[in-house]
Amino acid sequence: MEPAERGAGVVFGYETELGALPRAFHNAIEETVYETLFHGPRGRSVTDCRVVLVRSGFIGPLSTAADFRDLTPVVLGEALERAGWRVYEPYHAFELELPAATLAAVTAHLAAAEADIGESVDGATGWLLRGEIPVRRVHGFERVLPRLTHGEGVWWSRPCADRPLRAGAAALGPTRV
Repeated sequence: MEPAERGAGVVFGYETELGALPRAFHNAIEETVYETLFHGPRGRSVTDCRVVLVRSGFIGPLSTAADFRDLTPVVLGEALERAGWRVYEPYHAFELELPAATLAAVTAHLAAAEADIGESVDGATGWLLRGEIPVRRVHGFERVLPRLTHGEGVWWSRPCADRPLRAGAAALGPTRV
């Protein structure tokens, strides 16, 4: 198991001889890899990784596809622990225009929403803030913004990156290896 490029998804491959296992066993392994990573450690999907079957074997009349379905999650879990994994969460880049009188209240709420303010510009009619905020916090912040700015705030946000989940945060969504 190894990391893949962002957006690649789960890629499964073989470095074993074709025919080393009956096709049904190969199918059982591959299907179980995808299913296991979909549910992932602690219920978080694992994305953007490459899983390669490098060794296989079976006992002719005794082995069944179910044996491979049962064993694959165990082997995959060990490989995932050896490879190391981190939980990432999506972030949005934002721009926010707001009246000067509301700056303190708005920045306090941005801080509580775990936003990182990267730039603040004092303009003639108010402030322009730029930064990044966890996607899981965007909706809640958008709901309170009109109250904080007395309806005069202007907010734009767009997807920008994934970042490692901060300690104590409860992100929803996929995990990247």
